[in-house]
Amino acid sequence: MYRSTINARSLEKSIGMAARRCAVVVIATTMLLLSAPFVTLTPHEDIVPPVRIVPVPVEPRVPVKLRHGDTLITVLKRFGVGRPSAHALIEKMRPFVNPRKIQSGEDVHVLLNPADRTVEALEMVVDDNLVRVKATNDGWLAERKQIPFVRETRMVRGTISGSLYESGVDAGLSPQHIFELAKMFESDIDFFSDFKPQDGFSVLVEELRYADGRRIAGRVLAAELEADSDVFDAFYFLGRDGRGDYYSAQGEALRRAFLRAPLSYARISSPFNRQRVHPIFRTVRPHLAIDYAAPAGSPVVAIGSGRIEFAGWRNGYGNVVDIRHSGNYLSRYAHFSRLAAKLRKGQTVNVGEVIGYVGQTGHATGPHLHFEFLRGGTKINFLDMRIPKSQSLAGEELQRFARLRDERQAMLRGSADQRVVERPRDKL
Repeated sequence: MYRSTINARSLEKSIGMAARRCAVVVIATTMLLLSAPFVTLTPHEDIVPPVRIVPVPVEPRVPVKLRHGDTLITVLKRFGVGRPSAHALIEKMRPFVNPRKIQSGEDVHVLLNPADRTVEALEMVVDDNLVRVKATNDGWLAERKQIPFVRETRMVRGTISGSLYESGVDAGLSPQHIFELAKMFESDIDFFSDFKPQDGFSVLVEELRYADGRRIAGRVLAAELEADSDVFDAFYFLGRDGRGDYYSAQGEALRRAFLRAPLSYARISSPFNRQRVHPIFRTVRPHLAIDYAAPAGSPVVAIGSGRIEFAGWRNGYGNVVDIRHSGNYLSRYAHFSRLAAKLRKGQTVNVGEVIGYVGQTGHATGPHLHFEFLRGGTKINFLDMRIPKSQSLAGEELQRFARLRDERQAMLRGSADQRVVERPRDKL
């Protein structure tokens, strides 16, 4: 009985002490919470600063390069423009540019509203004009504005170390300029074999610099090339009739009266031969023509300017075209798969104009072009013919050309860093 009484008192005492400890903890916690606003933290304590959310600025002008398969509709849809509104926008720009002719790789700019990122306008460069279609309260409004530019003339000089292409690019010529040089001198220079190391070249070129930042290569204005131990020159001259061409220092047109071949990327499968065995009839028949083997559908061009004397079907020739040229010459093209659209008798064609497409109509064993060249009604070997120059300047035109030639010759033979800037339009 006595032991039970002691145990009860001991338990009572333990409970009381525990209750007091709990009360102290509760009071201390309460005081700490109430005084928290007045507690000053020491410098060594870690503090997480408040996060400031900085809005990312919306770029109001977004450049877009059309990818393969892209159309203006798909571009506008990516920026949230509905199909009806996109169609309406494109219809507004149709008077200035044909949307069907806009191809992959071309650039457009989408102008966005900075607040809600809606499309406010679409811009694209067409030739040297800026076409803009912008949103108004009454719908889309299209406008076209010429982009100011300056025309810069500069001289590029270098020496051949490998090919003209490599050396020209290293010196500062564009691929377009080098291609133009090849066309200018194709009748006089073999660009694969005539150049030797240390042959020099001087080329006067123009470049168009637009206010929107574009720089576009212009034409070659004059050139001097060393090749095959000789010097060849060319000067661009614009005649009174508004036609421009390249001439030698003597005023002779570099362009010949006829092209060397009526199509590119072809091989001669059967040359001019008076004793050829015919592949179909297996008899010896003179082949007074040149056969060019080429893939079916390859475009064929007129070797010179002239008038269509015949266009249609003719016996073993199949689809054939005859062109009458000045100087009593006639060129004939046969075995076409089809003729160029709207080609007809009496029509005038220019040198290099497409007149038909390679096929194997008529007496042909495979796709090729059968080409004949006649002088005064007699078939001659076109490859053996020395092609005459197309024209030479005379009179007042020759005097105007001589003044221009002297000016540009001085630039070609001057320092390599000469630059002349002309301003044919608004100043930048």
